[in-house]
Amino acid sequence: MDTPMHVQASSVGTGSIVKYSTLTWVVVILPFAWLWFHLINNLWWQWTTDPQWSYGLVVPLLTIGLLIRRWRRFSGIPLHSNGLTKSHLLIGSIVLLAFFYLPTRLVEEATSVWRPIGWLLAIETIGLTLYGIYLLKGWEAVKRYMFPICFFLTAVPWPTLFEQPIIQQLSRANAGMVVNVLGIIGIPAIQHGNVIEISTGMVGINDACSGIRSLHSCLMISLFMGEFYFMNWTRRILLVPAGFILAMMFNVCRTSLLTYIAAEKGVAAISQYHDEAGMTILLACTATLWGVSYLISLLPDRSAVNKKTAEVAPGNENTAQHLAAIKSLAISLIIWVVAVEVGVQLWYSIREAKIKPGPKWTIVFPESNPTFKILPLTPEERILLRYDYGRQGQWEEPDGTVWQAFYFEWKPGRVAGYLAKRHTPDICLPAIGLKMVSGPTLMMLNIDNIDIPMRYYLFDGPDGPMQVFQCHWEPGVGKDAYADESSRLSLVRSVWTTRGNKGQKVIEIVITGCDDPKVAKEALVQQLQKLIKVDKTQVQS
Repeated sequence: MDTPMHVQASSVGTGSIVKYSTLTWVVVILPFAWLWFHLINNLWWQWTTDPQWSYGLVVPLLTIGLLIRRWRRFSGIPLHSNGLTKSHLLIGSIVLLAFFYLPTRLVEEATSVWRPIGWLLAIETIGLTLYGIYLLKGWEAVKRYMFPICFFLTAVPWPTLFEQPIIQQLSRANAGMVVNVLGIIGIPAIQHGNVIEISTGMVGINDACSGIRSLHSCLMISLFMGEFYFMNWTRRILLVPAGFILAMMFNVCRTSLLTYIAAEKGVAAISQYHDEAGMTILLACTATLWGVSYLISLLPDRSAVNKKTAEVAPGNENTAQHLAAIKSLAISLIIWVVAVEVGVQLWYSIREAKIKPGPKWTIVFPESNPTFKILPLTPEERILLRYDYGRQGQWEEPDGTVWQAFYFEWKPGRVAGYLAKRHTPDICLPAIGLKMVSGPTLMMLNIDNIDIPMRYYLFDGPDGPMQVFQCHWEPGVGKDAYADESSRLSLVRSVWTTRGNKGQKVIEIVITGCDDPKVAKEALVQQLQKLIKVDKTQVQS
């Protein structure tokens, strides 16, 4: 009588067919399904909040399509397996890969959408998946399906440390080419970093210079087309720079069009054409790249797969050995993943039980100042930051200094910490042509018994030095958590402090007209004592 875990192996022709019971398939698939679900769930917020990576929403479907296409393409070519290789190096690598799931989850729970975590999860998931395929079908199957599975990496956002310099340089190059195009058609324009100044105003990065949004998507499409048409590696590699060139060309066209509209109708008119122009250019770029890929695929390829010559006689696949190995891996992963998830939740529950909620406070702008004026927030900024409450204003003090203040709040939630920490002066201000002279330097201020971690930056602006102060505040977090270190290390420190999902506040103040940093810092403290209002009757949870 068959048991629930019963497996039959029967030979058909020259190959072997392995029949697994339903329970066996559930046990084998379950840990890998969880890893992939968890990976996609981790990346989901970045795909839905960052326009640069919104195309990631379709990459899982494209990955499945490529796997099915490969299976159909090579279904007539049997896999050859001589059993499993007993390699201590391979087994040690897989054990290490599985072990790293524990520290990855610990850091992820504190800062769930920190980009390096996405890469660690992707590497662990893909590595364990490929090893599972090896145990099930051997090295030939790994070689056959490796590229479609690794294709998923095109949807994993690049770490900001690497992405920002590339995007900023490409955006500046894009703006420079647009200025030349405008000069040819007789429209005067001046470039300021990623911003273009024309007679009707400033065309900013949120309007036309969108950070080369199609760069990432064109890279993905290039790799997809190479696999879709089963090109050899030489053609696939050549297709990548082709996609890059097309992305740059179409971005120049898009930015030139929107800047021309701004010059003719005013900067405000950009909003009427922004989304339509972006979608049109993206579709045109995709269609052009598809056409280039199709033409390349029509060229003779001597390395194309020949089923008659590529077919090999399968050896003894040792079905029992493969089955035992994949079942052992699956059961081990199930036990390990459950242990990690339970341990992570216990760790943070115990540590957060000791945290005392902080006071409820907010920023009240000096509207009684006759020079005060509200700076409106654009719809693009609202979409980009996803804040729950935001306000910004500008005023002038009697000593002649000009102050700009930005205040944003995010309610408790998974995405709050990511969006609040992601936009810092050292990333955003250089994009508009400002040069950072120094910073960030941490200043711990105490305003009305509230610890305010303020980071100081000095920028060289068009009208002289700009003193920039930014505070990122979390309720219930002690001042020890705001170590004077890089923001990336502070994210890792969250494992010992608390999960960054209890709500966030960001204050950014820019002072111009003051050349002395010491005087600016003293004026900041006096100003915060007026701006910060504490509700002493309530406690923020």
